[in-house]
Amino acid sequence: MSNATTASHEIPAPPPPGSADVVDEMLVGLAAPPQTRRRVLNALLVTVAVTSLALAAQFRDDLVYAMSSSTPTDLGDGITAAPSPADLNRYVTLRARPSMAGAVTYSRVLAPGQHLVFPVAGRDGRPPLYVQVSDENRDVLARGEFQGRLIPFNAAGRRYANVGAFVHNRLDPRVSGTTWLLVDGARPQSMMWAPFVVTFLLALALSDLALLFRLRRPADE
Repeated sequence: MSNATTASHEIPAPPPPGSADVVDEMLVGLAAPPQTRRRVLNALLVTVAVTSLALAAQFRDDLVYAMSSSTPTDLGDGITAAPSPADLNRYVTLRARPSMAGAVTYSRVLAPGQHLVFPVAGRDGRPPLYVQVSDENRDVLARGEFQGRLIPFNAAGRRYANVGAFVHNRLDPRVSGTTWLLVDGARPQSMMWAPFVVTFLLALALSDLALLFRLRRPADE
């Protein structure tokens, strides 16, 4: 005759209605959820979303210009040209003579090559008007006709703002962030990357916000 021990695995009955809940000692002994890791993940998602939206806003002018008409607006002669707010971020043509006395040359990390920025000559008594020409297109200086994007120095994500500030501090105090700059050779078609970049950044921000909402729901309910 063998001695066998029978283990009982019966599930206890639920407490009667109205009685206090009994705390399960096994659950009490479990480690607390990793709140620090959760907070770090939430902060990371918020940071990525905010950064993506900020970058998308920086490319807003480029997106609008990429969708604009490829037919240039004629601004006429540079001596008498008076760009209006309606000409902002448009593809334009300007006939002008450069004034090399107030010209500056610069380069940017994301835009290889040298760029020449000069004021239009003969605008005595009128607000200054500037033109940017890249090294590979300097033959347009002799031709005297420039065609490209018309923007203020502080537009287009402020990528020309430092040039405007340098001209203001060193050469012409009349120049400000609202001074017009014609970027020669910049056609709307050259900005077709902008819709894809902006779409990607917005999709990244929305996906991060959706994931953040899903992670926070259990804690809020």
